[in-house]
Order: sequence, then structure tokens, then C-alpha cells
Amino acid sequence: MSEHKVLYERRGEIAIVTLNDPGRRNALSREIVRGLSGALDTALQDGVRGVVIAAAGNAFCAGANIDDLRNGWMECPDPDEDPAVFFKRIAGFDRPMIAAVNGAALGGGMELTLACDLVVAAEPAWFAMPELGHGVIPNTGLALLPRVVGIRRAYELILTRRRVWAPEALAMGLVNQVMPADQVLEGALSLAEQIVESVPPGALKAAKLNLCAHAAVDWHRVLVSPLDVPKKEWQEGLAAFNEKRAPEYAGFWDEFKRNAEQGAGC
Repeated sequence: MSEHKVLYERRGEIAIVTLNDPGRRNALSREIVRGLSGALDTALQDGVRGVVIAAAGNAFCAGANIDDLRNGWMECPDPDEDPAVFFKRIAGFDRPMIAAVNGAALGGGMELTLACDLVVAAEPAWFAMPELGHGVIPNTGLALLPRVVGIRRAYELILTRRRVWAPEALAMGLVNQVMPADQVLEGALSLAEQIVESVPPGALKAAKLNLCAHAAVDWHRVLVSPLDVPKKEWQEGLAAFNEKRAPEYAGFWDEFKRNAEQGAGC
């Protein structure tokens, strides 16, 4: 586990795992993904009853690290560093996983909250999936978001990429509680303690196991779906993001139109 980018603390029977790269808005770098996975290993070794995922600074998580996306994650990620593999692990973790969201949860950051069981959000927190605008897809979000908000709303949030502020997120079921920013971590801890202090571990594990089974996710499709995106498109989208310019997608639409016209010919 990274000792700097991810912090681990035990508070009674609950582990607090903190993303600790505020200078980069806690973007999911390879180092952070490895650190998060290591933190779950430590939580298991410690025998904690629940885990709260929090973040340092003013943002919860700004999504995947763009440099890492360009350098392998879109085509052949190392499973130990693949955010989707880690999200799968969270979703199947046999103890309560609660996200304490103190600011923006973008892209992979929003996917991280979706993989958790419950979400406590600060009043100024907001959520968005901007991936399509960068020529990539929210592969875990495509699988998990419809289960949380319904298919129509999932289409809207993924296709429009708009921001959802905490009060609306509460109304649509993206989060479970909204509270002042200085109370979010304690609120998440209180929720975790409320769950684990009055239920036995076997029943808790069985409940989570069957909830996952009844809302099954095709994790293989999640892991391979980035390969469905044409390479030229995501290369342009990520390059534009790095260069702080608008992406040039018109040529891709022109090619799409030409191919459609050729396919419709006699």
C-alpha cells in the first residue's frame, strides 16, 4: 500500500481509507489504485467490520489519471492497477463499503462511489461522468449506474455529462445522506457503526452476496469494453484534454457518414 497517496486508519471497528493526492484532485493513478487495493488487504488482516473511503482536499476524486489512460489503461491495463478490477473488488467486498464524498466525484471518482454500498455526501459535493467528451467511456459506470438510478437517467447522465449536485443526487438515489462538509466523515463512520454493531458477520456477508447476485454485473464486459472505443478517437480526446483545447471530432463524424453512405449503396 502506498504510504503517501493512500492513507489507512482504524477507528474502532471501522477502517478509514483516504485518497491523499489533493494536488491532483485525488485522480486515480496507478499508485492510488495499488494503494487502495493494499488498504483493503490491510482491512481484512485487521478484521475490521466496515470500510469508509474518504479523500483529502476539496475534491473526492477527479477520475482516472489521464497520463495513465494514454499509457496502457485503454488497451492492456495491469490487473493490479486497473480501476475496474478494484471497483469489482469493492462491489463484492463482504463488509460494508461507504464513500464519504467531500467534493467533486468525476468519472472514475463517481464510479468509485457507485461501487460502494452507501454514499454520504457533503452539501457542496457534485457528481459527473465526462468521459464521452474525452473520447472514452465510463466502463464501470455503464454497468453500475443504471442499477442505481434507472436506465433513462443513466443515459442522460452519461450522454449529457452534466453535473449532479448533492441535493439532486440524493433525490435520484445516487447518495444516501447529505450533510455539511465538516460532518461528512463522521456521518459515514456513524452509518458504518450503526450497521455493524447490531448484525452478525455471516448474515451481513450473505445479504451482500445475494444483493450482488440478484443485480448481477457482467464484469468481463466491463473490463474489455474500453477496447470497443476506436483508438483514434480516444487518442484525440485525451490529447485535447492534456493540451487544454477543444477536441476535434468533426473528422470522425465525416468518416462515420461516408461509411454509412457506402454501406447503403447498391
